[in-house]
Amino acid sequence: MKNIALLLGDIHIYWHGIFMAAAVLLAVVTAFILNAAFKKRIKDDLLNCILLSMPAGLICSRLVYWTCNLREFKTFSDYLNFVRGGYTLYGAIFGILLTAAVLKKLNPAFKAGAVLDCMAAGGALGIVIGRLSSYFSGDNIGLAFSSEKYHFFPLTVYNEQRGEWLFAVFNFEAFFELIIFIVLCVYFARNGNERKGMKGNHGDIALLFILLHGCSVGLFDSMHSDAIKLMNNAFVRLQQILGAVCFTVVTIIFVVKSIKANGFKKYHILSAMVPLGAVGLTLWMELDRISYHNFIRNYSVIFLCMLAAALNGIWIYKSTLKQTKK
Repeated sequence: MKNIALLLGDIHIYWHGIFMAAAVLLAVVTAFILNAAFKKRIKDDLLNCILLSMPAGLICSRLVYWTCNLREFKTFSDYLNFVRGGYTLYGAIFGILLTAAVLKKLNPAFKAGAVLDCMAAGGALGIVIGRLSSYFSGDNIGLAFSSEKYHFFPLTVYNEQRGEWLFAVFNFEAFFELIIFIVLCVYFARNGNERKGMKGNHGDIALLFILLHGCSVGLFDSMHSDAIKLMNNAFVRLQQILGAVCFTVVTIIFVVKSIKANGFKKYHILSAMVPLGAVGLTLWMELDRISYHNFIRNYSVIFLCMLAAALNGIWIYKSTLKQTKK
């Protein structure tokens, strides 16, 4: 019942919905603030992309969930019942990227990179609010804590349906997304101001968001007791796989950009291998966690793997920035 914010007859207004609406609004407002603050002059392009990506992101988010939870949908009306929930964040991100790609194809003058940079930074802040909504909806939670000394918020949250105190993964996800937002804003400001001595390319901030968010998902989706499984598989977690693919691919893109900017260096090989090593070691820890249930050790190793992948990505990204005269 704590999820119900207001009752108007037969109409139920839920806290989860209020938080999600606030998250979208905050993401949009932040994107426009960044556009104005750094004089990107893409107001019309940004507005068009936001308006079109909202339905596209909703549909793609729902489609990804459908494909992973086919048993939940018995009739065609179930597929069209958007009220019952069932969405994936990566589906929404794909919908935004698809919208930008289509707009760029239809209008070559569309500034896709600059638009996605603003939306990525705004989206990171929106995700913070969106994750906090899980306090009311009861999703994005982890293992049960039997010891009473851990029964306190924000570490754990009481789940009424299960009658247990569960690890509040969503709080930690929100915290890390806030860090991602701050990192993006720092580089957004620095790359947009040539007096700082550096200048990046349009679209790089969006790539950096995809990389860092992928690292976050690589860690936290492993902790979810309600994670989305690929085709109902008991082990394969869809969003964790997508996160690994994202931070690996983006790292390779930054390595290629760095080679073009600085020439080939030995550190490029090491930087390209870091995400691959992180993925391999994480997979090993996942298999070991299922067999031996050594959660603290395994999650600590996964955390270090994702941290290494994130720091490596930021470092190689910095090497792609163009030096400018002050």
